[in-house]
Amino acid sequence: MITTQSTIATTSSPIITVTLESVGVFTGILVSISVLGTLAVKLVNNLNNISTSITQIKEDLKEHADNAQKIRDLDKRLDLHIQDYVNRKDTVTLLIAQVSQTVDHRTNRLYTSMKDIENFLQMQGNFKIREFQDLRKMEEEDPFNKL
Repeated sequence: MITTQSTIATTSSPIITVTLESVGVFTGILVSISVLGTLAVKLVNNLNNISTSITQIKEDLKEHADNAQKIRDLDKRLDLHIQDYVNRKDTVTLLIAQVSQTVDHRTNRLYTSMKDIENFLQMQGNFKIREFQDLRKMEEEDPFNKL
């Protein structure tokens, strides 16, 4: 059995039915999209802040590297000045010691010459020698003369 139905041309237009449930779903979708948009904006802001911080840290590190190089250069120059000071101090110490030895040597020669003249004059017999203080012994005994 074959049944045939005859259909008359009908046009059906799509009908949108707005119900309370469909409004709730649509509102939920809009709220979710706005929350996701807000989260995306916050994420982009945080990434921009992190990028700015990284850039600033790079600049600070470059500045600190320059400062560290300057400190190394100053340290080298300070070492040179310290070595120069030590060398000059040693030179002055040696010169002072040399002058002191020369003075001591000349003093000893003068003392010996005076003793020789004293002995010669005593042998002549007509000259009386006064007692004199030996300054070399006084310097050794003087506790305040130790500089």
